[in-house]
Amino acid sequence: MAAEDSVDHVAACPVTPPLVEQAVALAQLPLGDWAVSEAAMRRLGWREGGDDLPLEDTLVTAEGHLAYLGDTLSLSFAHFYWAGGGDWEEDFWGTLPGWTSQADAGREVFDAHIDAAISAFAQRLGPPKGDITADGGTLAMGEGAWRHAAWRCGDNLLVIGPRHEALSYYQFEEAVICIGRIETAAPLPVLADFVC
Repeated sequence: MAAEDSVDHVAACPVTPPLVEQAVALAQLPLGDWAVSEAAMRRLGWREGGDDLPLEDTLVTAEGHLAYLGDTLSLSFAHFYWAGGGDWEEDFWGTLPGWTSQADAGREVFDAHIDAAISAFAQRLGPPKGDITADGGTLAMGEGAWRHAAWRCGDNLLVIGPRHEALSYYQFEEAVICIGRIETAAPLPVLADFVC
């Protein structure tokens, strides 16, 4: 649970039509070849995160979204967390360029950002191939219903939804657009596992 004198926050960097177009274009690339993908990201104006970000292998979109490169490409667009009370004094996410933070915001505000992102991608790609709501949440932020939606994009899967946020040692939650490889004939994986 949150520390005494802490306040729940939701920070977000909006999922805009240009970001949707960029993510859809990247989802058409062979993501197993990170040299090709990273070159495409740089052509889109994405840059190295630099020393002001505490995570390695992070790119930043022109609008401020954080892009993590690993087995998948994950674009962070919303965080649900608390600040104050001793352990997490600073509202880190609210200080990032392109991000805004709302204090005293609950899960419904966080979920609204996820719903808006899913709607934006559905307008571009049509209805998702999978749209699942399941039990989720964290000990720090409480239980909730986690919604994940997925679209097949060639040999890749594009999934939108929440996950445990690594920077806080998995106490808080972040919403991501996650793109990774999937065999064309393979069934959809468990979507919450895909975005981890």
